[in-house]
Amino acid sequence: MAAPKVFVSSTCYDLSEIREQLNRFIISFGFDPVLSENGDVFFHPDLHTHDSCIHEVSNCQLFILIIGGRFGGEYVADCNKSITNAEYSAAKKQGIPVFTYVRKSVLGNHHIYQQNRKKDFASKIEYPSIDKQEFAVNIFDFIDDVRKSPINNSFEGFDNFQDIESHLRKQWAGMFFDFLKNREVNAQIDVTNHLIEGLSSSGRKLEELIKSFYLSSNAEDAEKSIKSIDIYSEVLKFFQKTITPNWLPLKDFYIETIGLDAKDLSNIPVEDKTWSEYLIDLGLFENDIDIQENEFIAIIRFVKNTKIVFTLNQNDKELTMLYENSIKKSTPEQRQKALEVIFDEHGIPF
Repeated sequence: MAAPKVFVSSTCYDLSEIREQLNRFIISFGFDPVLSENGDVFFHPDLHTHDSCIHEVSNCQLFILIIGGRFGGEYVADCNKSITNAEYSAAKKQGIPVFTYVRKSVLGNHHIYQQNRKKDFASKIEYPSIDKQEFAVNIFDFIDDVRKSPINNSFEGFDNFQDIESHLRKQWAGMFFDFLKNREVNAQIDVTNHLIEGLSSSGRKLEELIKSFYLSSNAEDAEKSIKSIDIYSEVLKFFQKTITPNWLPLKDFYIETIGLDAKDLSNIPVEDKTWSEYLIDLGLFENDIDIQENEFIAIIRFVKNTKIVFTLNQNDKELTMLYENSIKKSTPEQRQKALEVIFDEHGIPF
């Protein structure tokens, strides 16, 4: 059975006891610990040991970071970072959950550093929890790197392993609960999707059934009626996609319909012109001369006392097909009915 691999990152010399206790704790959880001193890292013969550790991070699912009073070995690829810094950066890049623990005495010194970092005497302050004073700022900056991360930036202070153990138990229990909760939500989503698919399928079956009954009563008249309904549906779809595209904030605006009559607009000729030319003839749209004629047509739609400017691709295949197969084949009555629906739903209310 596969088990999560947990990478433990810290300096080894000063935290060896904590690392060994963590190793036993992780095993007791049924997880696989990864600690370099235990031979859990494959040191590739073609890579530096530092890079082997970095690579091993990507094979893990959880990452424990412990910050103490030592900076540790300088990372071979960037001397401004320690190998622990580099391992943490790799975990962040991979999106691996990180659980960070900082010695409370180091946190206390970090607070002093934060309070005095801009003062003249800051460089003379001695930090007793830091092993080598020349690395104090590097360690404090590392803590800042963790806490300033936009996500997964929590950290916990500790005096001993029991503090870490207690916190980790609660955190991992929380992760398991979150997993079960998400599983429950995903199951509900699946049920909903199946219901929607069923409704869609039922809708199509009902449509075919109605057509079948309709045809059985009077085939010739039924064919004409069904074709008329289909054309009207496509005409309405054309106007919705051009006059009221779903990405416009229509709830905040009303179409300027004063002076416009759906019946008059329905009599505007549709033959021998493109769909973009037809929209301009409707009077709700106008050309933007800044747009290249053969590439795009810019549409300005009048709303209240404001103009909303957006572009429609003149080569849009769906709009071209809708115009050719519905608008051009529709009657003025069908176009009038569709425009009245648009004006009723989005026009200025009386």
